[in-house]
Amino acid sequence: MGPLPAEKVTRVPSVNDDQCFQLLQNTAPQLVIVNGTRIISKRILDGVGATFINMHAGITPKYRGVHGAYWALVNNDKQNCGVTVHLVDPGIDTGEVIFQATIIPADSDNFVTYPLLQLAAGIPGMKKAIVDILAGHLVKTAAVGESRLWSHPGFGQYIFYWLARGKK
Repeated sequence: MGPLPAEKVTRVPSVNDDQCFQLLQNTAPQLVIVNGTRIISKRILDGVGATFINMHAGITPKYRGVHGAYWALVNNDKQNCGVTVHLVDPGIDTGEVIFQATIIPADSDNFVTYPLLQLAAGIPGMKKAIVDILAGHLVKTAAVGESRLWSHPGFGQYIFYWLARGKK
């Protein structure tokens, strides 16, 4: 399997741009797979008759936003260090949960490698979600429990947590 043919790729300035909206309406997909994009507007979500799913680098709802594994490790919350495949709704990583898996980083792992571990752990769940959605057998659960939105650690925070807690 090689790269996608150039004629099959359409670059748009933003997922929320009119060009993207028109492309989605014209192709009328049943399923849109999201990974690492900005917040998708309600206009896009409601304007296309597709199910949107996301592979999020964190266990939701506790680690919404960015760098979920890093923040779980900083908080000594290893049972919530992982990845979530979920339905996309207008919130930030607040959609119903389809799949979750935890990761166990090695001592040599760090802020840069955690997302790679999460991606590897999430691929089986994403594949199953795709098959289940297309077959009309999707099983999902509400995202329940403590919910918090996390952001990028500042340089000072990163250094502090590395030196004080050994989390890199």
